[in-house]
Amino acid sequence: MTLAAIGLGSSLGDRHAWLELAVRKLDARPDCTVLRTSRWVRTPPMRGGTARGWFLNGVVLIETTATPEALLHACRALEDDAARRRKGHWGDRTLDLDLLVVDGVTYDDPWLILPHPGIAGRPFVLDPLIEVWPEAKHPTTGVLFADLPRDGRPRPVRDGLLTRYLHRR
Repeated sequence: MTLAAIGLGSSLGDRHAWLELAVRKLDARPDCTVLRTSRWVRTPPMRGGTARGWFLNGVVLIETTATPEALLHACRALEDDAARRRKGHWGDRTLDLDLLVVDGVTYDDPWLILPHPGIAGRPFVLDPLIEVWPEAKHPTTGVLFADLPRDGRPRPVRDGLLTRYLHRR
């Protein structure tokens, strides 16, 4: 069994209902057990995106036997079940699921990067992640995500960039 964190977001319809449904469906999978769910955080749309509605965001911590690829596929299937439409960059959506961290795993493909490169620059992701998994570490640097600054400035959590940032401190 491996720990993994999944970010959830919704900006259309009954936001609470979409997020709760996703958590229930993740927990119903035979290869996943939901351990903790963060509080839901209301946030404005990201600058530079096409979304107009406010978002409800959070993070769920799961224990899983699934591979990162299988988790990504499961997240996409849940989005599809929620009638997610992929229109515009950072657009409004009924449901958005992002695989954030899989314990001890790095991945760098065009369709999946682990840990998710946007964690450090998005307080609405970083804070809920720390809430459900305070001991989560970057798999190659060993840096606790809880030790990253929370000033909202984008700092991609990728090996070289994060290492250079930490050495400047």
